[in-house]
Amino acid sequence: MLAISTAWNYRPGSDMRQMLAEIKATGLHALELGYKLTSSDLQQIIPLLKEFDLQVSSVHNFCPLPDDHPSPRHPSNYYRLSSLDETERKLAVKWTQEAVNTAVKVGAPVVVIHAGTVEMPEELSEKMFKKIKTAGEPGAFDELRQRFVAERQKARGPYVDAVRKSLQDVLFYAQDRNIKIGLETRYYPNEIPNDQEISEFLAQFHQQGLWYWHDVGHAEANQRFGIYNHLECLKRHEKQLIGFHLHGVNILRDHQAPLAGDFDVRTVFPFMKKHHIKVIESHGSATAPQIAEAVAVFKKMESAL
Repeated sequence: MLAISTAWNYRPGSDMRQMLAEIKATGLHALELGYKLTSSDLQQIIPLLKEFDLQVSSVHNFCPLPDDHPSPRHPSNYYRLSSLDETERKLAVKWTQEAVNTAVKVGAPVVVIHAGTVEMPEELSEKMFKKIKTAGEPGAFDELRQRFVAERQKARGPYVDAVRKSLQDVLFYAQDRNIKIGLETRYYPNEIPNDQEISEFLAQFHQQGLWYWHDVGHAEANQRFGIYNHLECLKRHEKQLIGFHLHGVNILRDHQAPLAGDFDVRTVFPFMKKHHIKVIESHGSATAPQIAEAVAVFKKMESAL
């Protein structure tokens, strides 16, 4: 199934009818409900899906966006399933379960999740990591990367354990409603899961409905950070693969138009199967003609599967 995320053309206060009309005009018949949609947005979207003859391929946690407490974080990490604060962790579980409810309402088979973060020292934060990488100082970056990897490995235990605890609750709830959970590759190297943790979580929870969701931009960024090899990671987990986020990468800026930038998205085509969900997750910088160009390429690829 080919789809496009509402991340492409959703803005707070958007006219939902216009948004769906723009999605339908891409030539696609399916969409992923993104993590910025509010309860009010969903109330408007759901009745319109039949009118526009659109399926929902997947739901991206959190959907709807939590509205119980304000959060200083990016919406995709509103609450963390990895939190060592039990109140926050339980709220993350609760709102992930709400995303499962959304999937049931719209007939989507899978909820895509962000699993959380290993809290790192300030000087090794993702912003500093990115700044050093783009500063053109290879020696300084290599030293920082080695330190980063060692510190993350040392610190990860409690956060990974918190994710395990959260997944037990989420998967029990989702499995009872016949919804699969897609564990997404993340962008920043302090986020969960890294390559090792993908394997660990799938080994423990695949039989309970946990699958692998491959974000091409996030995996490519990790290769460019020097953390792991993009295609080797994909190959290692392809037997439990359920879906893709497809978008372009330019240096380290992801979520570009799918065929734009300096990463050739076609390199992942050999791993794609007919049953995989393939979602264009470009952001608003991608123009409608760029999306149309990518749709034509992706349709040709899918027809050959």
